[in-house]
Amino acid sequence: MTSPAHPTRRPTVPAAEEILGGYFPVLDHGFVALVDYMGTDDSVERAARVSYGYGTRRVSATRGLIRYLRRHLHTTPSEMVEFKFHCAMPMFVARQWVRHRTACLAEGTEVYFDRAGAEKRGSRQPYKVPIEEIWRRFQPARNPTRPDRRRNPFFRRDRVRRMKLRQVDEDTLALQHTRIVDVYRNGVKPVFRMVMADGRSIEATADHRFLFAGGWDTLRGAAGLRETGGRAVWRRGEYFVHVNGAAEKRDRTWFYRAKPVGIARFEYAGERETYDLEVEGPHHNFVANGIVTHNSVNEYSGRYSLMPLLFYSPEQDQFSLQSAVSNQGRAPGSVSPEFYREAMRRWEAVRARAAGDYGWLVGENVARELARIDLPLSTYTQWYWKIDLHNLLHFLTLRVDDHAQWEIREYGRVIAGMVKRVAPLSYEAWVDYQVMGDKLSHGEIRALSRLVAVDGEGLVARPGARLSLGDLAGLGLSGREIRELREKLVPGEVPDYELDLAAMRDPEEVAAEMLAAVPEVDRRD
Repeated sequence: MTSPAHPTRRPTVPAAEEILGGYFPVLDHGFVALVDYMGTDDSVERAARVSYGYGTRRVSATRGLIRYLRRHLHTTPSEMVEFKFHCAMPMFVARQWVRHRTACLAEGTEVYFDRAGAEKRGSRQPYKVPIEEIWRRFQPARNPTRPDRRRNPFFRRDRVRRMKLRQVDEDTLALQHTRIVDVYRNGVKPVFRMVMADGRSIEATADHRFLFAGGWDTLRGAAGLRETGGRAVWRRGEYFVHVNGAAEKRDRTWFYRAKPVGIARFEYAGERETYDLEVEGPHHNFVANGIVTHNSVNEYSGRYSLMPLLFYSPEQDQFSLQSAVSNQGRAPGSVSPEFYREAMRRWEAVRARAAGDYGWLVGENVARELARIDLPLSTYTQWYWKIDLHNLLHFLTLRVDDHAQWEIREYGRVIAGMVKRVAPLSYEAWVDYQVMGDKLSHGEIRALSRLVAVDGEGLVARPGARLSLGDLAGLGLSGREIRELREKLVPGEVPDYELDLAAMRDPEEVAAEMLAAVPEVDRRD
């Protein structure tokens, strides 16, 4: 929050400052808070018009440029705006959420583990596994032959999760160990190669974070890295990133620390299959290709802290049967009150047993990483999430859509309201072109051209024109495509994701609620 006593030179928006640090409730126990933001609509314009100085353009010109960029999917300028959120959501919503990770490492990246046997002998022996191989091991085994493996098709995943993954203590820079929680394949993306002065290198997207000498930052944020004409372009200067440093012998014990090494150059490596890891805390980093790298989400760690025992319960109007036409949707309408009460009774019995067992286990000093394993997917977790405007709008386009699960749509609505306050012109263009707009295939354009003609500078309906189902099929449209075209041409109601400021809660109030849900054993310590 700015004030005359504490001025800032960074671009700010009064509407965004009004909600900064405030917690907006979602579902029964969840929330979203805008912790920080960097950049505004002006930042998007300055990235696109590098020849113009700050504040030299009219608002109308800024709006026109931003709408042009959004309409034609010129996305790089919108990557200059970043958001940091604090969110709490049920675990099943969190698993949907992390499918939208954007910061990624390229295939071929080697993740560093330590062999347990060597550590017992007082040394460390690295064991390197390509990140795509880790992803393959996390998939269920097909036709396992051994009886024990037939009972557990995820035996390879469980073995990887027990391996000692190299991590850096961000306070001391000493190397320690963590474990992998999950691995994600994020699709083909443009990646850059960062070549270090000592010869090692790594390929990652420009928004992946590394431990620079000045702290965590993305390649784009630290060096302005971008691709132009198939070449990597970045700001001149010296950049240092922490790497898996050399050992120091002290008291007959080997200690390893991370040390900064200069970056020699960047190269554009083209489009590659990409992956990302989720690791256990308290420090959410790991060593890959000998370089300290970060995963994109910092989730609450049930391995180090006791879990607040808060569980999501859907209201009756959101409790429905399986859709008959969608494998991943709900049927319209809710069930009878009697059926809903019986379902809730069963859920509450499961949750009470799980909460009781969890409290008993931690009270008996069972390792927290074991005590938590049978908590249900309705349990609330929380994390800090950092993402740029372009990828955030991509996430929201999918998650405010009517086909998305209702619970995650509620989070999308609140986050969209925050975007509206930080970058209102970008928000307006997103609603017009991505939320309310749609794409047309070649066949759909051919169909519409038979109904409407270009007349000078306007459009005119063709007299007597009509297309039957057979005509549309003759243009190559399938039955599903025909249904979707009909839906596209029915104007919908424009959503207004306005935040309810009366619902905004203070962080102290939210923290107290979370603390009250932690088992009593934690507060006796």
